[in-house]
Formats: sequence, structure tokens, C-alpha cells
Amino acid sequence: CAGIELVADAETKASYPAAERRGMRVCQAAIDRGVFLRPLGDVIVLVPPLSLTPAEYDRLFHALDEAIDEVCGHD
Repeated sequence: CAGIELVADAETKASYPAAERRGMRVCQAAIDRGVFLRPLGDVIVLVPPLSLTPAEYDRLFHALDEAIDEVCGHD
């Protein structure tokens, strides 16, 4: 189990405005890529099954990376 917190500023850890629902939007972008994730506010919770193959882990993290980039960008 792991959580990834989405923040507007990595140095100050400033949060995104709650109304932007970044966590929900990242999870929807991941769903669009065939991967289901769980948002808790702006924290993306990862709870993969123990039986994932290396290829499935690659798919999970590739989809997550793309979803975060789509929604939050990498400035």
C-alpha cells in the first residue's frame, strides 16, 4: 500500500485548491488508461494485489505517470 500526495509546489508542499479536485481527476485519467486508482482528496492510494506481474506493475506506473502529467503537468 502506498500513497502519492499531489501538491501545487513541491518545495513548499502547498496544496492545490480543493475545488480543483486534482486527485479525482488523476484517477479518472488513469481509468481512461485502464487502471483503477483510489483518490483520498489529493492523495492517490495504490493498493495493488500481491499477484501482479512485472508487466502489470509497469502498466500501473506508466498509466499513473501519464495521468499525473495530464492533470498536474510537470512545470
